[in-house]
Amino acid sequence: MRTRSEVEQAAHLLGDERWKVWMNCGIHDWRALPETDSGEHYCPKCWTLWTSDGAILHVPDQPPMKKKE
Repeated sequence: MRTRSEVEQAAHLLGDERWKVWMNCGIHDWRALPETDSGEHYCPKCWTLWTSDGAILHVPDQPPMKKKE
């Protein structure tokens, strides 16, 4: 079982790639996802956390769009 800190660290390590991974994950059934040792649910692919009542704790930020030159 992972800790909340481990999940947050993994999300941080993905950096801007986390947005792409999160977008490819699709809709999550947070109740079916694994839990941390403190009761939050998390996706082991995009490392998003949900509270025990289903509120998302940290949606990844969309990286800035690159300008066409």
